[in-house]
Amino acid sequence: MFVGGTSGVGEGTVKAFAQAAQGRAHIVIVGRSRTRAEEIIASFPKTSESQYDFIQCDASLLKNVVTAANEAKDKISGPLNYLVLSPGLFHLKGFTPTSEGIDVKMALHFYSRWKFIDELIPLLDQAVASGQEARVMSIMDPKNAGLLDVGDFGVKKNYSLPRAAQQIGAYNSAMVQEYSPIHPTLSISHIYPGLVKTRIARDVPWYLKPAFSGLLLLGKTSEECGDWMFSALLNEKYQKGGFLLGEYGEELDVQRDSAENRALLLEHYRKQVAEATES
Repeated sequence: MFVGGTSGVGEGTVKAFAQAAQGRAHIVIVGRSRTRAEEIIASFPKTSESQYDFIQCDASLLKNVVTAANEAKDKISGPLNYLVLSPGLFHLKGFTPTSEGIDVKMALHFYSRWKFIDELIPLLDQAVASGQEARVMSIMDPKNAGLLDVGDFGVKKNYSLPRAAQQIGAYNSAMVQEYSPIHPTLSISHIYPGLVKTRIARDVPWYLKPAFSGLLLLGKTSEECGDWMFSALLNEKYQKGGFLLGEYGEELDVQRDSAENRALLLEHYRKQVAEATES
């Protein structure tokens, strides 16, 4: 299952997976654009074993995540082996709250991802119980993450784009470290995709488009990046446990937060999700 699989790195990764499976897989894409998903699925190899589904979801709202996860459970109706999460948004605006009170970038890059994981862990556990592997991958940025700011969870008090980006990376890394001991039979990773030639330049002001377009020329294509993400997803070294990975699937030696601060993040996350989904 690929959340955010209709564009960018997510699209590249699901395409790499589909080509490697050669039609012998059930793949579920979750995203906003049904038209784009249908175009992507049309490119997949087809056999009698193929099953390709799309679930439409605006993952910036956690209530939508719950609805989409329930739909996924109905479609999969069995074990889930791989859950790849890459929903995202690029803009240069300040704090932009959703109707649930969470900054939209924070919602897509952190809260919704881990809510999908929470909702789908029973299917991942089914895979393990059946003797199959179960792996979770969040594609974000463990490489340039800052340390947790426990006085400003959600970056609501002192928001800036650099602070939000650093905290998003820190949140994903900390949750990998928190969840892996709780779910020791799963592989849970946070991976950095590197610089990738995506369509983010279309969402910046006109006067910044040349700079962004020039910078992206130095990056990998989404297909090249997807190949590296797919390789890391199936790497034999990462069968169980928690991993912080670089753009070529290598383990990163990065500063890690204290267990006390990670526990505070987990408490905040659970409270924020409950407020958003139960209101």
